[in-house]
Amino acid sequence: MTGSPNSYDLIVIGSGPGGYKAALGAAQLGARVALIERGSPGGTCLNQGCIPKKTLLHIASLLEDIELLRGRGLRGTIQGDFPAALEHKNAVVQGIQDNFPVWLNRFGVQVYHGYARLRGTREVEVLPAADALSPIRLYGGGIIIATGATAREHPACRADGRHIIHSSHFMQELKSLPASVLCVGGGAIGSELGYLMSQFGSRVTIAEVSDRLLNKHCIPARASALLERKLDRLGVEVRTETTAVSSTLTEGGVLVKFTDGTSAVYQQVLVAIGRQPRCLDMGLRDVGVDLSVDGFIETDEYLETSVSGIYAVGDVKPGPMTANAALHDAKIALGNALNGSRLPRNYHIVPIVIDSALEIAAVGLTEDQAEEAGFSPDIARTNFGASAKSRAKHDYEGFIEVVHDEETGQLLGGCIVGNEAGEQIHMLAAACQSERGLWFFMDMNYSHPSWTEELENVIGPYTSALTQSGKELFQPGIYASSHTP
Repeated sequence: MTGSPNSYDLIVIGSGPGGYKAALGAAQLGARVALIERGSPGGTCLNQGCIPKKTLLHIASLLEDIELLRGRGLRGTIQGDFPAALEHKNAVVQGIQDNFPVWLNRFGVQVYHGYARLRGTREVEVLPAADALSPIRLYGGGIIIATGATAREHPACRADGRHIIHSSHFMQELKSLPASVLCVGGGAIGSELGYLMSQFGSRVTIAEVSDRLLNKHCIPARASALLERKLDRLGVEVRTETTAVSSTLTEGGVLVKFTDGTSAVYQQVLVAIGRQPRCLDMGLRDVGVDLSVDGFIETDEYLETSVSGIYAVGDVKPGPMTANAALHDAKIALGNALNGSRLPRNYHIVPIVIDSALEIAAVGLTEDQAEEAGFSPDIARTNFGASAKSRAKHDYEGFIEVVHDEETGQLLGGCIVGNEAGEQIHMLAAACQSERGLWFFMDMNYSHPSWTEELENVIGPYTSALTQSGKELFQPGIYASSHTP
């Protein structure tokens, strides 16, 4: 089919962060690309996740900042207006949607609107969303599946879209906030939306089945503990080691019974216990693509499926279910699919960022992970209470910790908790991939006062001591030689 109008170098299914990045990146390299999308452009990230959530959380954090500065140059009372915030959120999303096709068109990406089904290892059938149109057959040298995921159901709290909701209902259908709400799940979504609703006046309870919020290997327990203390101070009830065992609609809302034997009534329940892949009815097994028992598309370290030339990126495959990880996947998969490269994925170089009552960001190895990997980890720590900028902004809750090997000085990773942690973490990520490693922070010149100058301040004593120790030092960061694009 070479030369056919429906023949492409690469076919991408799904236009979320992973799919969009793969399609655009491949087109910029000169490939002929088709992008298939069944729903709204931008996937979950643009329509139900990162973008609308960040927009609302920005307003929520401003409300907190104003409260903290009352009597320090501000006076009067400011209240959150949630319906107006929703209108602003919708306008932001719509503006990005309107501009979404611009770059795709500029680089010649052909967009098809409809449902995709694999009809062969190099053939995709598109069933147009408009029923009157006939199916279209596309042929590709490579295929990347980026269809994302949907909210996972809780067996004791089945969503009805009104009394019991998921984050997608929250972002797309909610018109006003409930007086009281239970967040079932204390991961990223529960911690973020719980804080958001609390700032706008809801009485919030977060129930997490594990022993801490954000119970992820990449998030230090110290960061979780600090977040829990702040949420408690803001009036959010955090209940760990418990979850819902039943839910019943009552006149006052939803009666929820918990595993610890207690019960309570909430006006609304938000279920946030993770996500499940969206890849059914695509003909994957028919062409030999293996799926896990949980329904994820199985891939190797190069993101290739069990079928040569078919790749999967983002939430539809095992791995971190974040937009950051999907963007990383896109770089790996498009290079491998187009050039026959053997670039391995490495999620340790991808920052993870949580936007809640505290902004939490991490990259590389935690202290526990470093120890498990055979290092002798040492931690350089500082609190933002010592930061001049933090004091000036009256926002000094948080800390920096940098993990390195005490024998060689090799930089291994770290975590930042506090204002703009999601921006600051890029410095740490760059250092992890730098030939200078820990000494990267000493090479830099910083503005003053700034958040990131604290990285130099915390690292300085350690690099000085290591230099004078007489030890055989290994200066490159742990991922300085990573084979990534």
